[in-house]
Amino acid sequence: MKYLIRIAVVLILLSGTASLLTGQTLKERIDQAREIKVYFRNADIISKANTNVEIATTISESGCENLKEKTPLPEVYTETLKQVIGLLNKGFNTTAFVAGKFSDINDLPLNSEGELNWLKLGEPLTFFVSTSGAYYTRKQPHESVKEHSLEVNSYLHIFAVSNGKIKELLDKFLLTVKSPVVKSNKCEDYAFFVKNFPLESLAGPFETKLVAAVNDIIEKEMSKYDKAMKKKK
Repeated sequence: MKYLIRIAVVLILLSGTASLLTGQTLKERIDQAREIKVYFRNADIISKANTNVEIATTISESGCENLKEKTPLPEVYTETLKQVIGLLNKGFNTTAFVAGKFSDINDLPLNSEGELNWLKLGEPLTFFVSTSGAYYTRKQPHESVKEHSLEVNSYLHIFAVSNGKIKELLDKFLLTVKSPVVKSNKCEDYAFFVKNFPLESLAGPFETKLVAAVNDIIEKEMSKYDKAMKKKK
């Protein structure tokens, strides 16, 4: 009988521990980690000519085909993105954040939803910054003129392992930067976009928005941490 009671007590304690872990703030998880890898996926600048537009949107199909040319995300953006590690270390008062090797996640298998299976990475806490850009061609309804532009976007995802399962702690759209629109009456070629939308032209606004977005996340998470610590007193 005493043996059964002892097992019951252990199970209760384990249950309480699991509940505590799932209820932790991000700052608490960071403080418990020796090392937290930040992975960056920087996609090529591609063409998005809106050849297939969802129903009930205010944008019509452009009538143009996507261009085949692709351009790697310029170094000025990739270097700017590296600031994220320093911002996280400073904001969360830690030295745990380091850059992860892209090859480690490039080889990850996909889960049933067709996304990277972060559980297979074997890390308790992971930060993932995904950045992409595109030359866009859009057309307003009932108009023939085409609207061309360049846009660069960045997202932040935070994954944690809890009770042997992966949990996405944060899925955050960080920023988008857009060039002024250049209009024309036809579908343009790659040379047109290269001439009218220098890729480095959005680097300044990109850096400003990135720093502001990351600091905003840190501020909100630290506020949650401070409130949690006050409740424990």
